[in-house]
Amino acid sequence: MPESSMPAVAEILRLRAPLSLPVLRAALKGKRVLLTEEELLAVLTSGGFVEGPPGQWSLAPASSPAPAPARFNRASLASRAGVEGDVLLKVLETLVTDHPEVNWGALRDRLESGADVAVSDRTLGLLEEGVRRFEVARLRAEKQAAEERAREAERRRELQQLAESEVAMLRAELDDERRRAHDAALERDRLRQEAEKLMALKEQETATWVATAAGGWMLDLGAPETFGEEKLRQALGQLESALVVLNVPVSGREIEAVVVHPGGIAVVEQYDIPSTAGVVEVPAEGAASVEGRPLEVADPRADVLAAVRLLQKAASLDLAYLPVLAFQGPAEAEGEDVLVCLTSEVDLAVDDMLHSQSARVSADDAVALLAKLGVPELPQPPSGF
Repeated sequence: MPESSMPAVAEILRLRAPLSLPVLRAALKGKRVLLTEEELLAVLTSGGFVEGPPGQWSLAPASSPAPAPARFNRASLASRAGVEGDVLLKVLETLVTDHPEVNWGALRDRLESGADVAVSDRTLGLLEEGVRRFEVARLRAEKQAAEERAREAERRRELQQLAESEVAMLRAELDDERRRAHDAALERDRLRQEAEKLMALKEQETATWVATAAGGWMLDLGAPETFGEEKLRQALGQLESALVVLNVPVSGREIEAVVVHPGGIAVVEQYDIPSTAGVVEVPAEGAASVEGRPLEVADPRADVLAAVRLLQKAASLDLAYLPVLAFQGPAEAEGEDVLVCLTSEVDLAVDDMLHSQSARVSADDAVALLAKLGVPELPQPPSGF
C-alpha cells in the first residue's frame, strides 16, 4: 500500500460508528485513496479495528463477554467470606443499611431457603468488606465486654473487701459486747456473793441459840425451805446434849446441818425424796438412783464427803467426823464410810453412831469449832461434854 494513503486511512480510523467495507472504500475513494478489498482489510486489521456483525467494522476493540457471576449457597458463601453461617446472616443484616443499593434481604431469604444464588464480584467485595467491619465491631464489643467484666470484678472485689471489713468490725463489736456482758455477769456474781455474805452475817447476827427439850442447843442460820428440812430440824431437836447448827455456810457452800456431839461431829445432808418414790439406792461408787431413776444429785455420797472435808479444813481440829445422808423414804447403801438413814430417825441414828465412838469431844473443842464456824456464842457453856 502506498505511503501517501496512510494519512487518509488514519483519518478514517477516527470514525466511531461501525462502518461496512463498501462505506469505508467509498470514504477512502473520496479521499482519492484507492485500495483493493484485501488492502483495506489489511489496514483495518493492522489499525486495531475489529469486526462486529458481518461486514461491520468498529474502531473500539470488541468487548469480550463478561464472565458469568459465581453461584453460592449459604455454606459456600459463608466459607468464601470466612465466617460461620449464622454470622453471614448477621453481616447481611448490617449491609442492608450500609449499602442499600443491593437487595440484601432477597439474598438472605434465598440463602436461608437453601437455594443457590448468583453473586457478582462487586457484591462479594461488599460482603467481604462487611465481614471485616463486622469482625472489627465484634472484637471491639468483646473488648468492651471484657473491660466491663474486669470493672465488674473489681467492683465485686471492692464490695467483698468492704463486706469483710464490716463483718470484721461487727465481730469485733460483738466480741466487745460479749466481754462486757461477761464482765457484767462476773460483777453481778461478785455482788450477789457479797450480798449473800452480808445476808448470812446478818442472819448470824440475828440468829439466836434456842434450848431444846432434850437438853441441847439449836441455832438455825436459815429458815427451813422444804418439808424435808423441817422434818430434819424436828428430828435433830431430839438429840440430848448436842449442839445443832442448821444451814451452815462453809467455804462458799452451805452444809445442811452440823451436829456437835460428845461422841464426834456429824455432818448431815438431807434430800427431799418423798417416801412414796421408792427405795433409794446409794452404791459404793457411782450415781445413786431411786427405783432405777437417777437422783437430781447424782452422787450424794461424794457430796456429803466433800462437805466433811470442807469442815475439817475450816475447823483445823483433830475431831471425829460422821458423814450422814438422810432421806424421807427407805434407802439402801453400800459401804460403811457414810451413815444413811431416814430423815425422821436421824437423831436416833446419829446418837447411836456417835455414842459408839471411842474418841470424845470436849467442851473446849465444841466452843472452838463453833467459833471457827463464826456463829454467835452459846448463852452458857455446853453441858454433857
